[in-house]
Amino acid sequence: MSTEGRIAQDVAERQITMFAIFVGPGLLTTRAALSRASGIPESTLKSYAAGAAMPFATVLALRRFLPREAIFMLTEPAGVRLVDNEQSETNWDAIACSAAGLVSEVCQARADGVIDHREEASLKKRTRAFLAEAADVVADG
Repeated sequence: MSTEGRIAQDVAERQITMFAIFVGPGLLTTRAALSRASGIPESTLKSYAAGAAMPFATVLALRRFLPREAIFMLTEPAGVRLVDNEQSETNWDAIACSAAGLVSEVCQARADGVIDHREEASLKKRTRAFLAEAADVVADG
């Protein structure tokens, strides 16, 4: 399989996971609410949640309504993370707290000498959130 094919397959799998984590009853937002906010029909969002190829323009549009770590899930296979042009004031205490929490979770997961698949999934989720939080800090150099 070509590199492009592998990336497309990885993005499709991550897209399904991203929708399962962030969009649905009891999650960050529902499909209906995301549809209203973004103007993307619910049926189209449902097809994306099932793995249909999502145009990059749609990813950019959804970026306004989903957390940064959700978008990172889709761009990571290509080694890319999107950073906002406008930066907010850095909250160093929040970044330090997030970093310490991540370190603690890694240490806890390694305590028995093995990081199992559940721990790895949790670590990836936490790392993605940390990277999203820290991305603005390093955006301009």
